[in-house]
Amino acid sequence: MPLELGIISILAGIALGLRYKVLILFPALAFAVVFSVIGGIAQADHFWSIILTTVISGTSVQLGYLAGIAMRAAVERAIVVVRPQQKHARQEAPSAIDHLRPDPTCSQAKSRPRAA
Repeated sequence: MPLELGIISILAGIALGLRYKVLILFPALAFAVVFSVIGGIAQADHFWSIILTTVISGTSVQLGYLAGIAMRAAVERAIVVVRPQQKHARQEAPSAIDHLRPDPTCSQAKSRPRAA
């Protein structure tokens, strides 16, 4: 049971790290400890086995959270690098309605003759 619970806890920690701030760890760890103790009592495990399962699940949630925030930071860094290139490319590409806009270098006042 500790291995399966550890894998599930890591995945839950990654999901929490991708979305939430660090304060979510307090209720997540409380839930992991309660779940580990209830599972150990329901299976009639020894006291030290329950303690080991609790430590493994709590540590797995924290390590998963650390991996999740590392993934989130990497994705945000990649988005920041890509955005300026897209913005620059958009400025250079002509629009479909550019030919309808008046040319700012040629004003109508210059092209009309003045009345005397």
